[in-house]
Amino acid sequence: MKHYLKLGFALLIINILITPHSSFPCNGKMRWRFLPIEQARKELAKLEAEAKIQQKEFGPGPFPPEIGNWIKYYNNPVFKPGPRGSWEEKSVDCFTVGIFEGKYMMWYVGTPQSLNCQIGLATSSDGINWTRCPENPVLTLGPPGSWDDAILLCQHIIFDEEENYYKMWYVGGNSQATFGIGYATSPDGIHWTKYPGNPVLNATEPWEGTLLEGQVVIKTPTGYQMWYGGINAQTDKSSIGLATSLDGIHWTKHPENSVFTPDNPQRWDGYSVDTPDIILDEGLYHMWYRGWKRPDGISWIGYATSQDGVQWERDPNNPVLLTSPLPGSWDNYQLYRSRIILGTNRKAMLSTIVDRMWFTGRNYALKAQVGFAIRIREFEKDDDRDINRRRFPRITQDKLDLSIGVASEDRIEIYYFTPWLKNISLNIYDSSGQKVKTLVKEINLPGFYQVIWDGRDENNKKLPKGVYFCELQTNIHLITKEIIIEK
Repeated sequence: MKHYLKLGFALLIINILITPHSSFPCNGKMRWRFLPIEQARKELAKLEAEAKIQQKEFGPGPFPPEIGNWIKYYNNPVFKPGPRGSWEEKSVDCFTVGIFEGKYMMWYVGTPQSLNCQIGLATSSDGINWTRCPENPVLTLGPPGSWDDAILLCQHIIFDEEENYYKMWYVGGNSQATFGIGYATSPDGIHWTKYPGNPVLNATEPWEGTLLEGQVVIKTPTGYQMWYGGINAQTDKSSIGLATSLDGIHWTKHPENSVFTPDNPQRWDGYSVDTPDIILDEGLYHMWYRGWKRPDGISWIGYATSQDGVQWERDPNNPVLLTSPLPGSWDNYQLYRSRIILGTNRKAMLSTIVDRMWFTGRNYALKAQVGFAIRIREFEKDDDRDINRRRFPRITQDKLDLSIGVASEDRIEIYYFTPWLKNISLNIYDSSGQKVKTLVKEINLPGFYQVIWDGRDENNKKLPKGVYFCELQTNIHLITKEIIIEK
């Protein structure tokens, strides 16, 4: 029974996640309850039939989904090329997805008939329904004769909270097919300034082939790390390398490159690997990557982990996401350029975490579009509801709740409850009102959450004893509680 309850909770999360966020009026999908009995039966039968169709559209695999497996959204692709004659009419791919300024932002490459690709921006409140920026494309080709006057490709973007700027690393090329990785900055993600010394990274090693692409960048307290694909455009042979930088501009390639190479030639990723997406979470590097077995062959998404970002271990359950087996499907040829946002690792009422993946799918006509998938994970401990009920005995559907427990100077236990699917921020301020640490800045599902704060600031510096304030906020609600740190 417990197993089925968990699946029920999982399905509830899926329903919340993939349903456009709006209120649920009485004349919505439950209106059959208020109809005459014969009409109610007909209406319910219609809804059940629609549900069966949607279930089939999830593709092969179990339904309800098995815990831990990625499952594609039933109404993929969620982002398609633009109208005929536009700068993005053929394909949209090679994107970055993140939650910035309380909304999903996706920068993507648009391909026109001329193949002079450029970079655009779209935003979303749910990661599924996207609105294009009216100023697209937001990063355009360089002037004639410049190093990036013919094409702009794969980019990765971070928001640097210390400098309050968006930073982009992108692939550019000229008409002679000479490629490099350039750098640009922006105050708003729309208006970009290219670094005058571009490109900041070029192919210089034999293993890198003819160009670098598919890069992902992480900023740590000690500097920047970039993983990138080095690919030979003639042979379709690719591996993944690592470079480091103190400023994001001047890069040093790792002496052990390439750090992630194709597997045994008999395996699904035995010919090439590239387009990594890497997340550093609780001291462990997580990488999702594209792999394929033969030149220009079908490609799938795999997963690997590392303690240091150099030595990687493949997941034994690889690949984690496959192309569609159906002829004519939008993603039946290649999957690549996945972008993942991990669900919170704080314990929620439903004892599950929902991870989100956006990926590029390509068909045999080489039309690329963006799809969406989710994965449901269980917590190591099954049930914190008793603890939550003791901490929040009077929860309601119209307000936040916040509770603080100071176990020690380096373990402050912060619990909160949100009744809404909303953008949540959880910040720590000192007694002067200066923000010293951002603990949460993401979209939360309704439920209970727990965060452990170690008493350190954004630079991992131990804060002195004193009075601090914990602020939990949505776009219209705010709650603050005091924290006293004593040494």
